[in-house]
Amino acid sequence: MIIIVSKIDITVEHMLKMINFKIMIRFANKTMSSVKFVCIGLIVLLTVSGCNSTRYMTDQVSIERQQDMRKHRTSGNLGDVGLNCGSLFLSVVLNSGFEVISRERTFKKINLLNESGDTLKVNMLTDIVWKETGYCDIMGIVLPPGATQKLLVPYPAAYNVYYKTPYSEEEKLEIRTDGSFHTIKLKSGMTNVPIQEKQNDNGQKQ
Repeated sequence: MIIIVSKIDITVEHMLKMINFKIMIRFANKTMSSVKFVCIGLIVLLTVSGCNSTRYMTDQVSIERQQDMRKHRTSGNLGDVGLNCGSLFLSVVLNSGFEVISRERTFKKINLLNESGDTLKVNMLTDIVWKETGYCDIMGIVLPPGATQKLLVPYPAAYNVYYKTPYSEEEKLEIRTDGSFHTIKLKSGMTNVPIQEKQNDNGQKQ
């Protein structure tokens, strides 16, 4: 009789362990499904957001550099997604807090907007070097009136933006990419500040 009871106890204990194991497996599967869904969503979002057109760029070297920088940025973002998905899974399994993991920012997306009534030719020069292949200059942008060109630029960095219409003199605008702006609005004559004429004590212009 004692032997029979012992066998029953062992059987019940084994069944409970199996039930708990199945519950854990189901919980893990649901967790993995949720994490997988979040990761796929993030990857799709990063892929779409990383697709910048070079429609108004005419300099082939600048185009290739933009494409190379975009690939480098996307691969870094995908690495961050993998780290965060792993951290999210562990936080769910261990019932602990989830902290976003991200590397130091190295690029920024900006927009060049032509607010002139004429086509603008734009060149952007910086002292930041890209992979020993030259500076991160962006040359040969030809913007029709009202057009916008999306660009990927180093962060932080300083740029001298030179632009002109076919009928105006070249103008210069200095920008820093670590500012809060995302759109640079360009217009012919915007950097030309009138020089105030001095007056003498009698109110006559000098």
